[in-house]
Amino acid sequence: MPTARTRKADEDKAADAPAAPETAAEDKSIAEAPETKSPADRPTQPDVAPLEPPAPREPEPEPEPVRNPQQILPEDLDGTIVDDATGLPPADIDSVFTPITPYGNALRCTLRLVEHVGLGTYRTPTTRLLVPAGADLDPANAQRIMARLRAQATQQ
Repeated sequence: MPTARTRKADEDKAADAPAAPETAAEDKSIAEAPETKSPADRPTQPDVAPLEPPAPREPEPEPEPVRNPQQILPEDLDGTIVDDATGLPPADIDSVFTPITPYGNALRCTLRLVEHVGLGTYRTPTTRLLVPAGADLDPANAQRIMARLRAQATQQ
């Protein structure tokens, strides 16, 4: 069976009524402080991620010195071969290449030799590296360059 509801009497309402406005008055009289969070309550990550420094690059290995000029030595030597430091043909052709060992089969270039040539249809003047200083050459290629240097010395 349903239970009958009873209404509060006026006395009960009067006793309850002042209590409610008092709590409301207390709440209004005290200004609510904005919520401040302690550093422990804050999130550990910022809103925006900081820029990260670039990752350190591994040092690039130094290029190995050219030890195989056969790859860069052109087949035809038709230009003027000069020493890159002076801009003139070498004075002593025999000292351009020195043997590495007394009985070895390789010669080392003592000068940086460049060749002034005309390339292309219109023979555009160009300077190209022929042999870098310190490069090891086999005797056949060294003889080709020395023969060209001698022929060039007789023409001038």
